[in-house]
Amino acid sequence: GGLPFDLAPAQISFPTLQECRDKITPPVKDKAMYFTGLPFKDVKKAKRYAESHGLTHRKLYDGDDNASGQFLRDFLQAYAEKTEGIAYLMLDDDKNAADDSIFYAVEFETMKNGGHVDKILQFPFNDGKGIDDPTKATKIYWEKSTSAPGYTKGQCGVHITHYQIPNGDNKYYLEAQIKVAAHVEIGHLDKTDATESVNVNSALPLVLVITAAKPGSSKDPDGAPLQFAYGADSWSSDDARCSFGGYEDGNREGDCGFAC
Repeated sequence: GGLPFDLAPAQISFPTLQECRDKITPPVKDKAMYFTGLPFKDVKKAKRYAESHGLTHRKLYDGDDNASGQFLRDFLQAYAEKTEGIAYLMLDDDKNAADDSIFYAVEFETMKNGGHVDKILQFPFNDGKGIDDPTKATKIYWEKSTSAPGYTKGQCGVHITHYQIPNGDNKYYLEAQIKVAAHVEIGHLDKTDATESVNVNSALPLVLVITAAKPGSSKDPDGAPLQFAYGADSWSSDDARCSFGGYEDGNREGDCGFAC
């Protein structure tokens, strides 16, 4: 076990991402295990569980306050880059990985984009106990064919913040978040100039397009509906599938549902 580096606690210069790639031995195909959201007391138990069930975990020593945060991310990214086939995730069935977790932000993103992982199977691990045979896990956290964690073809929602045209400006601004039925965010648009149509990219197979009224195109441009398009499906914020409030403090918020 342990890191594949001669890394003394007082060492100031940590290995680079490329050095991590060069040093880390790839996990056996279909045997890489990950975990997120576990209480600290269960981390060592999780590693022992992995070893006793023939799985490979990221072999980091515990409690090193001297380790660089960037080195940690580089090390875990390099490990995820070398993962192939089926990977396993210890996480309660009714939970999703937090957006700001190392697993979601580094490891999952790396596996999802790397093209070497076919799917990630999820199973719970509580009080030091997991399922008898992790290869028999049935919950799919992510699969290459569906792209989004927890996403299956069905119903999605988009939450919109629509800003009024401010004094001295001639532009609308929009923010948006796309969520799947389990309220997991899979797409995000930061506050963006909406003079032209804007794309909300996400883990969905198609792009959601939002179009605001052109300033000056209506006697009441602030009251003009937003237009949405997802593939062949199109609708407006006035449709029954949407619910928008009035403007308050310079913006209004609303939600729409759509088949995804």
